[in-house]
Amino acid sequence: MANMIAFAPNEFGGSSFNHAGFSAPAANGGLEAPTRHVHAANGAVSAGARSFVAARVSRIVLRREPTPSEALAWTSLIARQSSVVLGRAELALRLLDRPEMAELDARARLLRAYNAVFDRYDAVASQDHGYWLRQLENEPLADLVLRHFVPLYEAGYRSGPCAAPADARKPFFLARDSESVPLIFTVGANGHLYLFRRTPFGRWSQTDLSAALPRPAKAVVQCIDVRQGADGNISIALAVAARQDAPNSTIYTACGLPNWMDEAGWYAAFCALTPRPDTPAGAIASRIAFGPLQPGAAPLVLLTASVNGAHDTWCFNAAAPLTMMSHLRLPAEARQVRGYVAGSYRLPGLWTLYDEGGERALAFNSFPDQCGWAVNIDYTALPRRAASVHLAPGSVPNVPDVFVAGDSIVVYRGGHSVPQPVAQIGGAQLVWSECDDSGEHLAYTDGSGGLYMLSRTLGAPWRLPYPVASFLVSAALTADVANGGVHAVGVTPGGALEWQRYDPSGKLVVSEEITQTAVWESASLAQGELHAVPHPVQHDTAVA
Repeated sequence: MANMIAFAPNEFGGSSFNHAGFSAPAANGGLEAPTRHVHAANGAVSAGARSFVAARVSRIVLRREPTPSEALAWTSLIARQSSVVLGRAELALRLLDRPEMAELDARARLLRAYNAVFDRYDAVASQDHGYWLRQLENEPLADLVLRHFVPLYEAGYRSGPCAAPADARKPFFLARDSESVPLIFTVGANGHLYLFRRTPFGRWSQTDLSAALPRPAKAVVQCIDVRQGADGNISIALAVAARQDAPNSTIYTACGLPNWMDEAGWYAAFCALTPRPDTPAGAIASRIAFGPLQPGAAPLVLLTASVNGAHDTWCFNAAAPLTMMSHLRLPAEARQVRGYVAGSYRLPGLWTLYDEGGERALAFNSFPDQCGWAVNIDYTALPRRAASVHLAPGSVPNVPDVFVAGDSIVVYRGGHSVPQPVAQIGGAQLVWSECDDSGEHLAYTDGSGGLYMLSRTLGAPWRLPYPVASFLVSAALTADVANGGVHAVGVTPGGALEWQRYDPSGKLVVSEEITQTAVWESASLAQGELHAVPHPVQHDTAVA
């Protein structure tokens, strides 16, 4: 099952709950999105933002990430300027003077300077590139950049697509196709959903799936979840709005989508989606999340939304669009709830982590059943200070394995009430797991934002943890069932989308950039409707 690890911190009373595990009640009563922790010491937010800008300009101009010493020096250069756009311009000019850029011709130098100022991470030239190329015959590049590009940017001028189709600040998900190659679902800076798929020719295609939805101009993604079952099929749930200032949500779900489809197949699948008719009127969704996809169990979804300013949570079966959503009710004994997740233990129900008598308690309670059947499970011997729970499909049908992290990490296999030890690691936040014929993997983050992997071959003990995606701002994971090991896809500090593959020992064996094609930022509703595209919007993202 694929999972996303996002960018911003998500903490409530010292505890955080991941996407594949529990959902923590937010201060406003809602649910927060999944997160990878990136803590800024002493509130040094602006320095971190400028460091990101420096990496971004380096990626655009030099086609590489900066070294730590370069990032520090270039961040200082940007900080000394009167505005961020002027900082980008000055840094771009300085980088173009480096010896490694000596082989670039005038056209390439102009394109990279233009892209750096207008923050375009794109291999395609802007529509006005020919005009500026003619102007370059009469003015030096530095004058064009400082006297024309910077003022035009500050005035709001844009001649070409500027938004990124993969944004570290927005959710993205990772699955795998029938050849065990990553399928990447991203939400761009314009709010559209994009699919990146590796073609048989070794390139990556980029397809706008939002364009396939009814009235595509009204398809700004508010929240989304993508999961992959043990059979390889993919389930998607998403909430979309007309635009940022018209946030009423429309809910779409799809289950059992085959992972062998090409771009046309995915586009056709999204064309066939229909809104759920039972979405509460006026609902503004803030989170949508599947429970674990278990063989023989219904794919349950939790939807958190506000209606007339009041937050509430509903549960529904994604595979039964005609069944009604039901309000989520926590067990009466769960007074101080730390988190909860919907799933199935023989019957559909809810796992709840809560405080009881100064200790943590974890319980499963099935939803009310018309026949009076009920399953109520209390888990014993929890780790001290248990704060993170992750559910994973297990070997027992319709009964998940339950990983719990506190002062250590343990797992409750199937219906067993006695946990098995996994690792003596404290303070872990469990974010992802997967088990296949080659072995089992469990990923967690630590308090400083590092992402680590625990792995084992079937029948063997867990090995020592190893770091993954260390140089990525955010990352998503899935198992490499063809070769063993793990795929990781994420966004670099410079904004590039990167694919990494790790072998079963934790060694990085593949690191490849997935080239992106820039997209238009959010247009007005009228303009978007006028330019609605009735066919797949697909780009073959050849490497520049």
